Amino acid sequence: MFQNHFFKTILLLALGLGACTRNTTLQVLQPAQMTLPEHITTVAIVDRSKPSNGWSNFLEGLLTGEDIGQDRRSRQTAVDGLTNALTRTPRFQVKSTGIEMTGTKAGGRMPPALEWSEVDKICRDYGTNAVVTIESFDSDNSRSARPHTETKKDKTGKQYSVTTYRSQQRTSVRIGWRLYDPKTKIIVDEYVTDDYLERNGSGTTERAALNNLPSQLDVTRNVAYNVGIEYGARIAPIYVNISRAYYHKAKGYKSQMKSAARHLADRDIEKATGLWKRVIALSATSNRKAAGRAAYNMAVASEINGNLELALEWATKSYKEYGNKKAREYINIIKARQNDARKVDAQMPGKKV
Repeated sequence: MFQNHFFKTILLLALGLGACTRNTTLQVLQPAQMTLPEHITTVAIVDRSKPSNGWSNFLEGLLTGEDIGQDRRSRQTAVDGLTNALTRTPRFQVKSTGIEMTGTKAGGRMPPALEWSEVDKICRDYGTNAVVTIESFDSDNSRSARPHTETKKDKTGKQYSVTTYRSQQRTSVRIGWRLYDPKTKIIVDEYVTDDYLERNGSGTTERAALNNLPSQLDVTRNVAYNVGIEYGARIAPIYVNISRAYYHKAKGYKSQMKSAARHLADRDIEKATGLWKRVIALSATSNRKAAGRAAYNMAVASEINGNLELALEWATKSYKEYGNKKAREYINIIKARQNDARKVDAQMPGKKV
């Protein structure tokens, strides 16, 4: 659903290796999509997408079946999502002001930019040096149900037809954002996100199938919240949890691998790596498959410890010396992480991460 690099990377890094593996998690600092000026250390969040013609917006909601106040509550949820994302960045601090300003007539189009005097005032009032705004907000919901007929047989083998209804709901949210830098009098970013979520239901009648779809308000708020997180990931490096698979079995070394897996689960990395190194020493020439798995696990442990160079060394060893084909994929992932780490360094001037 959310097709930006932030969520794609999470999916890429979730590496599954099969029945002989378990999963562990680690926290990484994901680079932002853009680099902000170094002097921006605190940002204020403002919603200025309130429709100036509230009556028109109310009528639109009645015609489309939207809940009363759906867009307003969803705008607030988008702010919550952005705030959540920015509380997970060491790049700058975030302040949610609660300010709600009137935007364009329907709220779905970008209004003219704020006057710099107004941006300066917000920054003074909240002790920030930049302002992030929701400039426009629009949500759309569509629902439909279609009959679906199946042919079945009874106990005597006689055929009969059964008709059910399959329903579908598509919820889209479009949000326009701006990031104002009053020091340089530059709008650093002007960006529109447009995401959607589809849900399905079924029932014996058309009405039942539609009633089995989730609440439009709940789905719209979920989409809006995630769009807020997306924008946070666009402008700031944020910490995210990723998954790594590791081997907990190896023929001939069952007890050592099982014990090491327990130590890893307890986050006793030193004991786990001690056992994997022992497996490698014992099996390097006699059991290359076991050695390759243990070396792979050493790469995972090194990544957990934040040593990407050592992780790359172990993954390369697992692939080139012991023939572990899965390690080849892991090598590429570690290299991508190294590239991300360099981006983060460039986006975090003067900060140690």
